[in-house]
Amino acid sequence: MNKKLLSKLIVAVLGVGVTQAALADEITGSYVQGDLGLAYMKADTVKHDNVGRALKDSYNDSKLMPRVSVGYDFGDWRVAGDYTHYGTIDESNGASKSETKVSGAGLAAIYDFNTALPVPVTPYVGARLSVNKVKQETTVANGTTLSTHKDSSTKVSPGLLAGVNYKLDRNFTVDMGYRYNHLDSDVQVHEAAVGLRYTF
Repeated sequence: MNKKLLSKLIVAVLGVGVTQAALADEITGSYVQGDLGLAYMKADTVKHDNVGRALKDSYNDSKLMPRVSVGYDFGDWRVAGDYTHYGTIDESNGASKSETKVSGAGLAAIYDFNTALPVPVTPYVGARLSVNKVKQETTVANGTTLSTHKDSSTKVSPGLLAGVNYKLDRNFTVDMGYRYNHLDSDVQVHEAAVGLRYTF
């Protein structure tokens, strides 16, 4: 391959990349997004023995986590509402068993960085405020006696997110990101997810 042909090929590739990046920047409007990720949840529970004494225990688990979001892309900024099901984590420890179910609805503000790279890749950061439902049930067995403690709470909690977008075409974008959610004073979640966004 001669130098002229190689130069033309490089210019063409860069031109396509710049066009795609510019197109990604110009697209605004409503969108829907679905994510599937792995959520690492850490939960603290209070157990009660058969005489009513409170015992604190901590446990963690990793679960597949689906999320659906609806939002609006303003260009550099995006705003999205989402529903996330974090799953159920179970812990058995001798005579005791704990179960924690977590789900939440949130509102996120996301900033997309305009890097001016010749590829349709856009890093982003954001913050999320969510309303989370945490249900916990703990059972302690002492001989033939079972002591069960149930707790349910709904709290408003903060979260942070960061990741990268890769623009496939005018409408479809792949989103790869990390989120930290402080769902409750007793429940924290770290998550890594991959999603597909469709902008109308």
